[in-house]
Amino acid sequence: MKLFQILIISFLILVNSISITFCQDVTLSWDPSPSSGVDGYKVYYKQGDNHFPFDGTGAYVDGSPAASPVDVGNVLSTTLTNLTDNTTYFFSVTAYDNDASAESTYSNIVSNSWLPGLVIPAAGATNEPIPTTFRWEIAPAEYDVTYILFYGTDQNEVTTATSSVAVLPPDSGDNNIPTSILVILTALLFITGLKHRPVPQMKRLPQYVSLLLIMLLGGILTACGGGGGGGDSATSHSAASSAASVLFSVDKGSSDYHQAFDLEASTTYYWKVVATDTQDPNLTYESEVRQFTTE
Repeated sequence: MKLFQILIISFLILVNSISITFCQDVTLSWDPSPSSGVDGYKVYYKQGDNHFPFDGTGAYVDGSPAASPVDVGNVLSTTLTNLTDNTTYFFSVTAYDNDASAESTYSNIVSNSWLPGLVIPAAGATNEPIPTTFRWEIAPAEYDVTYILFYGTDQNEVTTATSSVAVLPPDSGDNNIPTSILVILTALLFITGLKHRPVPQMKRLPQYVSLLLIMLLGGILTACGGGGGGGDSATSHSAASSAASVLFSVDKGSSDYHQAFDLEASTTYYWKVVATDTQDPNLTYESEVRQFTTE
Protein backbone atom coordinates (compact mmCIF):
# COMPACT_ATOMS: atom_id res chain seq x y z
CA MET A 1 0.00 0.00 0.00
CA LYS A 2 1.31 3.40 -0.95
CA LEU A 3 1.70 5.83 1.92
CA PHE A 4 1.99 9.60 1.63
CA GLN A 5 4.64 11.68 3.25
CA ILE A 6 3.57 14.28 5.79
CA LEU A 7 1.31 16.74 4.01
CA ILE A 8 1.81 20.44 4.64
CA ILE A 9 -0.90 22.68 3.22
CA SER A 10 -1.18 26.44 3.50
CA PHE A 11 -4.76 27.62 3.86
CA LEU A 12 -6.45 30.78 2.75
CA ILE A 13 -9.91 31.18 4.24
CA LEU A 14 -12.50 33.75 3.23
CA VAL A 15 -16.03 34.29 4.52
CA ASN A 16 -17.71 35.24 1.28
CA SER A 17 -21.20 36.16 2.38
CA ILE A 18 -24.00 35.83 4.90
CA SER A 19 -27.28 35.12 3.16
CA ILE A 20 -30.78 36.28 4.10
CA THR A 21 -31.35 32.85 5.67
CA PHE A 22 -28.67 33.70 8.22
CA CYS A 23 -26.23 31.10 6.91
CA GLN A 24 -22.67 31.74 5.89
CA ASP A 25 -20.57 30.58 2.95
CA VAL A 26 -16.89 29.81 3.45
CA THR A 27 -14.35 29.41 0.67
CA LEU A 28 -11.22 27.38 1.40
CA SER A 29 -8.13 27.13 -0.78
CA TRP A 30 -4.86 25.28 -0.26
CA ASP A 31 -1.49 24.56 -1.81
CA PRO A 32 -1.07 21.28 -3.68
CA SER A 33 0.35 18.34 -1.77
CA PRO A 34 4.12 17.93 -2.21
CA SER A 35 3.60 14.17 -2.49
CA SER A 36 3.43 12.43 -5.87
CA GLY A 37 0.43 10.36 -6.93
CA VAL A 38 -2.21 12.63 -5.38
CA ASP A 39 -5.57 12.28 -7.13
CA GLY A 40 -7.87 14.24 -4.86
CA TYR A 41 -8.53 16.05 -1.60
CA LYS A 42 -10.98 15.73 1.28
CA VAL A 43 -12.20 18.67 3.32
CA TYR A 44 -12.93 17.97 6.99
CA TYR A 45 -14.97 20.34 9.11
CA LYS A 46 -16.46 20.52 12.59
CA GLN A 47 -18.58 22.92 14.57
CA GLY A 48 -17.68 24.18 18.03
CA ASP A 49 -14.14 22.91 18.75
CA ASN A 50 -10.97 21.88 16.95
CA HIS A 51 -10.55 18.41 18.43
CA PHE A 52 -10.55 15.46 16.06
CA PRO A 53 -12.50 13.72 14.67
CA PHE A 54 -13.84 16.45 12.39
CA ASP A 55 -17.29 14.94 11.88
CA GLY A 56 -19.38 17.99 11.07
CA THR A 57 -22.72 17.96 9.29
CA GLY A 58 -25.05 20.50 7.74
CA ALA A 59 -22.79 22.03 5.08
CA TYR A 60 -23.63 22.04 1.38
CA VAL A 61 -21.30 21.81 -1.64
CA ASP A 62 -22.68 22.67 -5.08
CA GLY A 63 -26.20 22.62 -3.66
CA SER A 64 -26.00 19.13 -2.15
CA PRO A 65 -25.64 18.15 1.55
CA ALA A 66 -22.04 17.28 2.34
CA ALA A 67 -21.16 15.73 5.68
CA SER A 68 -17.52 15.73 6.74
CA PRO A 69 -15.28 14.64 5.11
CA VAL A 70 -16.20 16.15 1.76
CA ASP A 71 -14.46 14.61 -1.26
CA VAL A 72 -13.88 17.61 -3.52
CA GLY A 73 -11.81 15.81 -6.15
CA ASN A 74 -8.54 17.05 -7.59
CA VAL A 75 -9.07 20.78 -7.02
CA LEU A 76 -7.34 23.32 -4.78
CA SER A 77 -10.38 25.28 -3.65
CA THR A 78 -13.98 24.70 -2.60
CA THR A 79 -16.88 26.57 -1.05
CA LEU A 80 -19.00 25.24 1.81
CA THR A 81 -22.44 26.81 2.09
CA ASN A 82 -25.34 26.71 4.56
CA LEU A 83 -23.04 27.00 7.59
CA THR A 84 -24.82 28.39 10.65
CA ASP A 85 -24.21 32.08 11.22
CA ASN A 86 -22.43 33.29 14.37
CA THR A 87 -20.95 29.83 14.82
CA THR A 88 -17.28 28.87 14.82
CA TYR A 89 -16.22 26.14 12.40
CA PHE A 90 -12.85 24.43 12.04
CA PHE A 91 -11.47 23.02 8.79
CA SER A 92 -8.63 20.76 7.65
CA VAL A 93 -7.69 18.99 4.39
CA THR A 94 -6.11 15.66 3.44
CA ALA A 95 -4.90 14.25 0.12
CA TYR A 96 -5.55 10.73 -1.19
CA ASP A 97 -4.47 8.46 -4.04
CA ASN A 98 -6.61 7.27 -6.95
CA ASP A 99 -8.43 4.48 -5.13
CA ALA A 100 -8.43 6.21 -1.72
CA SER A 101 -6.36 3.37 -0.27
CA ALA A 102 -3.90 5.86 1.18
CA GLU A 103 -4.69 9.19 2.79
CA SER A 104 -2.29 11.83 4.05
CA THR A 105 -2.11 13.39 7.47
CA TYR A 106 -4.27 16.43 8.21
CA SER A 107 -3.20 19.86 7.10
CA ASN A 108 -3.08 22.77 9.49
CA ILE A 109 -6.40 23.73 11.05
CA VAL A 110 -8.12 26.99 10.15
CA SER A 111 -11.30 28.60 11.38
CA ASN A 112 -13.86 31.19 10.30
CA SER A 113 -13.07 33.14 13.49
CA TRP A 114 -9.79 34.32 15.02
CA LEU A 115 -7.51 31.73 16.62
CA PRO A 116 -3.99 32.16 18.05
CA GLY A 117 -1.59 31.55 15.18
CA LEU A 118 1.51 29.55 16.16
CA VAL A 119 4.76 31.02 14.81
CA ILE A 120 7.70 29.04 16.19
CA PRO A 121 8.70 26.26 16.54
CA ALA A 122 7.46 25.43 13.05
CA ALA A 123 5.23 22.41 12.56
CA GLY A 124 7.34 19.26 12.44
CA ALA A 125 10.56 21.12 13.26
CA THR A 126 13.58 19.04 14.26
CA ASN A 127 16.78 19.83 16.17
CA GLU A 128 15.13 22.65 18.10
CA PRO A 129 17.69 24.09 20.54
CA ILE A 130 17.22 24.13 24.31
CA PRO A 131 16.07 26.49 25.70
CA THR A 132 13.29 26.46 23.12
CA THR A 133 11.46 29.67 22.25
CA PHE A 134 7.71 29.49 21.71
CA ARG A 135 6.08 32.40 19.87
CA TRP A 136 2.51 33.01 18.75
CA GLU A 137 0.49 35.77 17.10
CA ILE A 138 -1.10 38.49 19.19
CA ALA A 139 -4.88 38.83 18.94
CA PRO A 140 -6.42 41.65 16.89
CA ALA A 141 -7.01 44.93 18.70
CA GLU A 142 -10.70 44.20 19.33
CA TYR A 143 -9.84 41.12 21.42
CA ASP A 144 -8.91 41.52 25.09
CA VAL A 145 -7.32 38.18 25.98
CA THR A 146 -4.56 36.54 27.99
CA TYR A 147 -2.60 33.48 26.89
CA ILE A 148 -1.79 30.09 28.38
CA LEU A 149 0.90 27.99 26.71
CA PHE A 150 0.62 24.20 26.92
CA TYR A 151 3.43 21.84 25.96
CA GLY A 152 4.21 18.22 26.70
CA THR A 153 5.24 14.84 25.40
CA ASP A 154 1.77 13.32 25.02
CA GLN A 155 -0.25 14.60 22.06
CA ASN A 156 -3.61 13.68 23.58
CA GLU A 157 -2.84 15.40 26.90
CA VAL A 158 -1.87 18.62 25.14
CA THR A 159 -4.87 18.45 22.79
CA THR A 160 -7.39 18.03 25.61
CA ALA A 161 -5.73 20.39 28.10
CA THR A 162 -7.83 23.36 29.20
CA SER A 163 -7.17 26.60 31.03
CA SER A 164 -8.22 24.87 34.27
CA VAL A 165 -4.89 23.03 34.38
CA ALA A 166 -2.56 24.34 37.10
CA VAL A 167 0.04 26.69 35.67
CA LEU A 168 3.71 27.31 36.18
CA PRO A 169 5.03 30.79 36.95
CA PRO A 170 6.17 32.65 33.80
CA ASP A 171 9.84 31.87 34.48
CA SER A 172 10.27 28.13 34.02
CA GLY A 173 13.96 28.14 34.97
CA ASP A 174 14.99 26.54 38.24
CA ASN A 175 16.42 29.29 40.43
CA ASN A 176 16.51 27.33 43.69
CA ILE A 177 19.80 26.90 45.53
CA PRO A 178 20.82 23.21 45.59
CA THR A 179 20.52 21.54 48.97
CA SER A 180 24.18 20.49 48.92
CA ILE A 181 25.27 24.13 48.64
CA LEU A 182 23.04 25.10 51.56
CA VAL A 183 24.53 22.33 53.71
CA ILE A 184 28.11 23.41 52.96
CA LEU A 185 27.36 27.08 53.64
CA THR A 186 25.62 26.18 56.90
CA ALA A 187 28.60 24.07 57.96
CA LEU A 188 31.06 26.87 57.27
CA LEU A 189 28.98 29.39 59.21
CA PHE A 190 28.62 26.98 62.13
CA ILE A 191 32.35 26.26 62.31
CA THR A 192 33.14 29.97 62.09
CA GLY A 193 30.77 30.60 64.96
CA LEU A 194 32.49 27.94 67.06
CA LYS A 195 35.86 29.57 66.53
CA HIS A 196 34.71 32.93 67.80
CA ARG A 197 32.30 31.84 70.51
CA PRO A 198 33.64 32.62 74.03
CA VAL A 199 33.06 29.13 75.39
CA PRO A 200 35.63 27.19 77.39
CA GLN A 201 37.70 24.97 75.16
CA MET A 202 36.55 21.82 76.96
CA LYS A 203 32.90 22.47 76.04
CA ARG A 204 33.59 22.81 72.36
CA LEU A 205 33.01 19.88 70.08
CA PRO A 206 35.90 19.08 67.76
CA GLN A 207 35.37 20.82 64.42
CA TYR A 208 35.34 17.62 62.39
CA VAL A 209 32.63 16.20 64.65
CA SER A 210 30.53 19.34 64.15
CA LEU A 211 30.97 19.12 60.40
CA LEU A 212 30.05 15.44 60.39
CA LEU A 213 26.87 16.11 62.33
CA ILE A 214 25.83 18.91 59.97
CA MET A 215 26.48 16.80 56.87
CA LEU A 216 24.46 13.97 58.38
CA LEU A 217 21.58 16.34 59.11
CA GLY A 218 21.74 17.69 55.54
CA GLY A 219 21.61 14.18 54.13
CA ILE A 220 18.55 13.35 56.22
CA LEU A 221 16.80 16.54 55.04
CA THR A 222 17.63 15.79 51.43
CA ALA A 223 16.33 12.22 51.67
CA CYS A 224 13.11 13.50 53.21
CA GLY A 225 12.60 16.14 50.50
CA GLY A 226 13.96 19.09 52.47
CA GLY A 227 15.18 22.16 50.62
CA GLY A 228 12.95 21.82 47.55
CA GLY A 229 14.09 21.43 43.96
CA GLY A 230 11.91 23.38 41.59
CA GLY A 231 8.42 23.61 42.98
CA ASP A 232 5.50 21.43 43.88
CA SER A 233 4.90 18.79 41.20
CA ALA A 234 1.17 19.47 41.34
CA THR A 235 1.88 22.99 40.14
CA SER A 236 4.38 22.01 37.46
CA HIS A 237 2.40 19.22 35.85
CA SER A 238 -1.12 18.45 34.78
CA ALA A 239 -3.04 16.04 36.98
CA ALA A 240 -3.26 13.83 33.89
CA SER A 241 0.51 13.43 33.68
CA SER A 242 2.03 9.99 34.05
CA ALA A 243 5.52 8.67 34.61
CA ALA A 244 5.96 8.32 30.84
CA SER A 245 4.72 11.78 29.87
CA VAL A 246 4.66 15.33 31.16
CA LEU A 247 2.38 18.30 30.55
CA PHE A 248 3.38 21.88 31.32
CA SER A 249 1.17 24.95 31.21
CA VAL A 250 2.43 28.50 31.58
CA ASP A 251 0.31 31.58 32.18
CA LYS A 252 1.84 34.21 29.88
CA GLY A 253 -0.59 37.06 30.47
CA SER A 254 -0.50 39.32 27.42
CA SER A 255 2.94 38.13 26.27
CA ASP A 256 3.39 36.46 22.88
CA TYR A 257 6.43 34.28 23.62
CA HIS A 258 8.02 31.95 26.17
CA GLN A 259 11.47 30.42 26.63
CA ALA A 260 11.37 26.87 28.00
CA PHE A 261 14.45 25.58 29.84
CA ASP A 262 12.79 22.39 31.09
CA LEU A 263 12.84 20.34 27.87
CA GLU A 264 14.73 17.09 27.33
CA ALA A 265 17.13 16.51 24.43
CA SER A 266 16.07 14.35 21.45
CA THR A 267 12.44 14.40 22.59
CA THR A 268 9.24 15.06 20.64
CA TYR A 269 6.93 17.69 22.14
CA TYR A 270 3.47 18.97 21.29
CA TRP A 271 2.26 22.49 22.01
CA LYS A 272 -0.68 24.85 21.70
CA VAL A 273 -1.89 28.23 22.99
CA VAL A 274 -5.27 29.01 24.53
CA ALA A 275 -6.40 32.64 24.66
CA THR A 276 -9.01 33.54 27.28
CA ASP A 277 -11.19 36.63 27.23
CA THR A 278 -10.42 38.82 30.24
CA GLN A 279 -14.08 39.76 30.73
CA ASP A 280 -15.59 36.32 30.09
CA PRO A 281 -13.40 33.39 31.25
CA ASN A 282 -15.74 30.96 29.47
CA LEU A 283 -14.86 32.52 26.13
CA THR A 284 -11.64 30.93 24.85
CA TYR A 285 -9.77 30.73 21.54
CA GLU A 286 -7.62 27.64 21.06
CA SER A 287 -4.83 27.19 18.52
CA GLU A 288 -4.00 24.04 16.63
CA VAL A 289 -1.57 21.54 18.19
CA ARG A 290 1.93 21.46 16.71
CA GLN A 291 4.80 18.99 17.04
CA PHE A 292 8.57 19.51 17.18
CA THR A 293 11.65 17.57 18.29
CA THR A 294 14.55 18.93 20.33
CA GLU A 295 18.19 18.54 19.30
